[in-house]
Amino acid sequence: MKKLITALVACLLIASPVLAVAVPVVDVDMDVGSGTVSLTTNGFDSSAWHPNAVGETNSFVGMGGFTGTYTAYEGSYGALSTYAHVNSYSGGADLVMTDTQNFNVLSANHINNVVGSFYAHASGNDNQVAMNLKSIGSMYVWSEATDPYWSPALQGSLIEKSVSTTQNSILKTNLYLGVTTTGLATMSNSNIWGWTNGETGTSSTNYGGEIRTVSATGNGAITQAGFGANSLTFNGFTFGAGTASFSGSFTGGMSGTYSMSSS
Repeated sequence: MKKLITALVACLLIASPVLAVAVPVVDVDMDVGSGTVSLTTNGFDSSAWHPNAVGETNSFVGMGGFTGTYTAYEGSYGALSTYAHVNSYSGGADLVMTDTQNFNVLSANHINNVVGSFYAHASGNDNQVAMNLKSIGSMYVWSEATDPYWSPALQGSLIEKSVSTTQNSILKTNLYLGVTTTGLATMSNSNIWGWTNGETGTSSTNYGGEIRTVSATGNGAITQAGFGANSLTFNGFTFGAGTASFSGSFTGGMSGTYSMSSS
């Protein structure tokens, strides 16, 4: 039976010598006809470096009508491995995943004072909204990925992703890509790994290399932006410290590839 589900989940995770174990600490099946699901999972360090400090926080919020799963596994030094596989019903849905990484905790006290953030959003008024993402934290680099790799990472009439880092509370990197359309927009990766943050204050849309693609049907607009306090590469252009942006409008669809990294 479809039903309204409203939930908040916060889990104390015990550090282990491997990133993920076979049994999830959070495992939620969702079948929502009209409502809201809000899930938050915290990873707590159980090592001697930062006992009980949060290394990573992952959140998922779904609104509207949708079905899917959200699963989280424990990892080392407060890291998480989380998975969201969600598809909308005919009335549409609004889906958001966020992730925050405290690299002082995750890296067992390298003390670069870097905090990373990730945001992914897909929404629309039909049954084709989709989110198929995994978020994998580790000691030195965090990355999202498409899971399973052949599915759209994000799909809807509005899709967007961003990653950023701060060091000593000062913005160091920021990358963004978003599409709105009257049709259907999709982000996909030829390599399952996608957008990433590093513990020294780096960000990239192309972790693991290969091609990142965005496409859309219908009429709409695309916006892309990048910032690097020390360096920025943007669709093949190389900058020192600086910013770059691209925006365009389209009629009858569009498709293309993108690549951004900054430090």
